[in-house]
Formats: sequence, C-alpha cells, structure tokens
Amino acid sequence: MVKMQRTGETLQGVAKEAADLKAAMDEHAIVAITDPDGRITFVNDKFCALSKYAREELLGQDHRILNSGHHSKSFFRKLWRTIADGNVWHGEIKNRAKDGAFYWIAATIVPFLNKRGRPRQFVAIEADITEQKQAKEELADKLRLQGLLAAISSLFVALPNDRVDSAVEGAQRRIVEAFHFDRSTLWQLTEEKPGLVLTHCWQRPDRPALPANFETAGMLPWVEAKILGGKSFCFSSLDELPKQAAPEVEVYRAQGVKSNLTIPLIANGEVFGALAFFAVATERIWRKGEIAELKLVAQIVGNAIGRQRAELREEQLRNELAHTMRVATLGEISTALAHELNQPLAAILSNAQAARRFLASGGITDAELGAILADIVRDNKRAASVIHNLHAMVGKQPTARESCCLNELVREVLELMHGEFMEANLEVRPIYAPALPRTLAARVELQQVIVNLLINAIQAMVETPVECRTVTIETFAEVGSVTVRIHDKGHGIPPERLATIFAPFVSTKQGGLGMGLSICRRIIENHHGRIEACVREGGGATFRFSLPTNGRELGGIK
Repeated sequence: MVKMQRTGETLQGVAKEAADLKAAMDEHAIVAITDPDGRITFVNDKFCALSKYAREELLGQDHRILNSGHHSKSFFRKLWRTIADGNVWHGEIKNRAKDGAFYWIAATIVPFLNKRGRPRQFVAIEADITEQKQAKEELADKLRLQGLLAAISSLFVALPNDRVDSAVEGAQRRIVEAFHFDRSTLWQLTEEKPGLVLTHCWQRPDRPALPANFETAGMLPWVEAKILGGKSFCFSSLDELPKQAAPEVEVYRAQGVKSNLTIPLIANGEVFGALAFFAVATERIWRKGEIAELKLVAQIVGNAIGRQRAELREEQLRNELAHTMRVATLGEISTALAHELNQPLAAILSNAQAARRFLASGGITDAELGAILADIVRDNKRAASVIHNLHAMVGKQPTARESCCLNELVREVLELMHGEFMEANLEVRPIYAPALPRTLAARVELQQVIVNLLINAIQAMVETPVECRTVTIETFAEVGSVTVRIHDKGHGIPPERLATIFAPFVSTKQGGLGMGLSICRRIIENHHGRIEACVREGGGATFRFSLPTNGRELGGIK
C-alpha cells in the first residue's frame, strides 16, 4: 500500500513537472506536433496566437495551411527528407497567418522514432523572429538604397548635356527594379504647351506602355496644382484621393495605376517638373523612409535636369544673340548688298532689252543671242547666290552641320561683301590652298565669323591711305586642321587689349557692343576649334581660326 502511494506521488510529481515544463514551453516557445503523415495533432496557445487560427482550425490540417509561397518546393522536400530519415532539422520559415500577414519563425523539428526506428511523430519547437528579420531586412534595404543613391549620384557627376537623358532613364530603371515598382515617369513644364509633358519614362516590359510625349494639359488639374505648389503626394489606393481629384482617378484607372508617389522637381527655387513612381500590378504602402530616399533621388535627378535646362536655355539665348548680331551686321552693309543685287538685276534687264531690240530688227545671229542669254543666266545666278546667302544668314533655322570646304565658304562671303569692299575703296587678296581638306561645320555660323572678321578689317582701315587698304584672306592646311587667316593694314590692336579681345562687351571700336568677337569665339570653340588675334608687324592686325578635319578637338594653334 505504501509502495503504491509512493508510486502515485511519483506519477503526480512527473505529471506536475510535465505540466510545468509545458507551461514554460508555452511561455517561451511555439510548439506543434504532427503525425508521420504531417497532419497537425497538437499546437500550443502561442502557435494559435501567431498564426491567428483557432486550435480547431489547425488540428487535422498539414502545414501547407500556413504556406506563404516564399519558399520553393525543393526547400520543403529537403526538410521532409531530413526528418523522415530520423534527423533533426534546423531552419527559418516564412509563414502566412490567417489574416494574410507574413511572419518568420526559427524552427527546430525533432522526429520521435518507434521501435523500428521510423518516425511516429514530429515535434516542432519554434521562435518568432519576425521583428529580427524585419530589422535585418530594413538594414539591408537601407544599405542597399544608400549604395543605390551613391551609384545614381555618380551617374550625373560632370555629365555632358547630351548624356543626361540616358542617365535619367538609367536611374529610373535602377529605382524601379530596386523598389519593385512598375513604372517611373518624369514630367516637365514647357513654355510652348500648358500643363506637363512626359519627357522620360522607364517601366517593366510587361506593363501597358504610355503614349510618347504624353501631355497632362487639362487632364490632371489636382495633380498639376500640387506639383506647381511644390508639394509631394502619394496614395496607396485610388480611394484615398480627394473628391476634387476625380479627373485624376479616371485617368489613373485607364492607365491601370493602383498606387503612386509624385515628387516635384525644383531648380533655383522654381518648380519645373515632377518625378513619379507607380505600382500597377498591386497596391503599395509607401513607408516614410522609402519616401525620404526617393526624395533624395528626385533631388539628384532634378539638379541634373535643371542644369541641362539652364544650359539649353543659355545656348538658345546665345543663338538668338548670334542671330541678332548677324542681322545687325548685314544691316551695316545693306547699301553694299543693295548694290550687289542691283548690279546683276540691271545687267539682266539691259541684256533682255537689247535682245528684244535685236530680235525686232532681225540684226542678231544665233551665236550673239546665245551670248546674251548666257550673260543673263550668269547674272541671275549671281543675284540668286546673294539672296540665298542673305536668307541663310538672316534665317533662324537650326544650324545643321555638314561637310564644308573653307575655300567655298570664303568665296561665298567675298561675293556677298563685294559691294562693301568697293564702297570702302578696299582691295581683297584671297589666297586659297589647293585640295584643302573638308571640316564638319555649320556653314552659316562660319560665314558669320568670316563676315565679322572682314567687317572689323574694313572698319580698322577707315583712316588708312586708300593705296594701302588691302585685306589678305588665306586658307591653308595643318596637321589635323584647316585654317583661315585674315591680315589687314589698319590701326591694329593695343597690346593691353589682346588678352581680352574676345571677351564679351570688349570693343576697340567707339560705340561698339563688344559682342561680335565673343560670338565668333563661341562659334569656333563649339566646332572644337581655336581662334586668336595678334598685332601684325609693320601695322595692322591678324585674326585666324582653325578647325579640326578629323572630328577631334584641337590642342592648340601652332
């Protein structure tokens, strides 16, 4: 009897220890037991709390009820092969709770074997490591994003204008892929059109494409107001947009947009566009840290685009100034140009009247008539050439570059300015190099340079004796370049002004604007050439410019 009592007490003690052990296990660990077929036979309270399933919903099920889709089939095959062979398995598993939330567990699965050495049940002891995984992932994301920002910043360091657009789209691609977006668009304001114009876009190939040069004019008033006000905005669902954004909701739905973040682009304190990121496949929640990182991206891209816009605007203003100077220059020689046109037109009229008289009297041979007609054709071509050159120099069309011969350009300018030379009682002595190599250039711009230099030479010789008024214009080839050199016998250039002769607003002429030579230098340097001036021995000045014949920049002028 005593022995049975002691045995009962021992059993009670063991039961109490087992209960205490279970309580301690429940307090600390997540526990699940399955049969040899993987069906759940026991789960503790912590398992139910974490999975959001009631115990009754889990018992009899297998662990596929918690499958998050994160792991491959081979992952689970390897797990089951390990424990089926009677070995303990350690690892991390990502599960999906009943409410759709994901969580991570660190699991140890221990097989309990029967007498034949086969598993009779599996006991899984697990720990919730969701917070640790999230912290680790957030840290990894932060490090990855910092690296991405550094890489994107390096894309735009000392980047020439003609490569900014490709760099922007490259940055958009990297951001879309890194953040798992579907599309990134960049919009800009233009002077020509109201609203915003789509200028850069990168999206995943399997997403519906946006129209090229897409314009928002009148379609997105709420968005435009936000952007022009310099305010970023985002939404995870179209339902979050306010009532006044009804037009936007309609457009977004048509484009399949589910979530969006839009950040204004600002340069010199003014908004000039926006950078936007879209989720099309599924809705997206925008995290604060994520938005902060993307604002830095927008700042980097905005600085590059803003610099490009400023330089393009500056170039446009320079071109307009160059055009104005061309028109002003031609105005200075308008009398001579009128003479150049009147002379061939008068000759044409005279020849035509003579031919009519001879035909009326019958006193002209075929050969004589042919000679008169040939003179008419020659004079017509001369007048047409003057008009063509005038039209080209006065026009504002973009100056396309083509293969040019400097000999041809000098001849055209000398024909255009022939009347001016006569008006100034000045002799021009051209010296053309034979077989001169060609150069890639904008004809009108080089003609402007030559005209400007010749006008300066004419004006420098106003007080030079008539018998000494000569200008020599010479072309010649050097290694890898072709050169035009102009000598005059005028008053020369003061030595103290040689260093600044090509600077803006510096002029040796009374009342001059000082922009002609500055524009000449800009044109020549844009052609990767060099221009210089020097005082000529015995009086006068020499100007020369050289252009490359092989497309490379000149290191200097010899």
